[in-house]
Amino acid sequence: MDTTALLRPVIRLLYLNLAISVVLAVLTFVFQHNVLDYQVAHLAGGNEARRSALAGVLWIRPASVLLIGLIYLRLAGRLHLGRRRTYIRVLAIGVLGCAGAIYLVISAQFPVWMRVGQIAQALVLLALLFAVTRRDVRAHFSPQAGIRATTA
Repeated sequence: MDTTALLRPVIRLLYLNLAISVVLAVLTFVFQHNVLDYQVAHLAGGNEARRSALAGVLWIRPASVLLIGLIYLRLAGRLHLGRRRTYIRVLAIGVLGCAGAIYLVISAQFPVWMRVGQIAQALVLLALLFAVTRRDVRAHFSPQAGIRATTA
């Protein structure tokens, strides 16, 4: 199978997850007061003095989305090289990202509209895990494939 066709679903799911992250970051920025009101009421027990601390933490998401975007661009380019380390990084993104999204949904740290986006992210990351653990993709990144590629 052609490497591009083999990796296309993986790369598309990486970018779809990034797109959802960007949308959630933009919505967090646009509706920051709504998010903060929710967090003060639900996480800080209505203590308005905690608002500034929660506001500082709220900005972690847009900053992390920028960093993740750069990492995703690099990973997408490196997937075509067939490096096993890149494959393991994509697996880690799928597992840790899905676990993080599920934690955020269960912990109810954000309003319902934001949790819907986090559920969508978890589903995309589950699909990524499925795509990246398919037999042909695993074979492409197996240690034996790396040996064949360097000796060919």
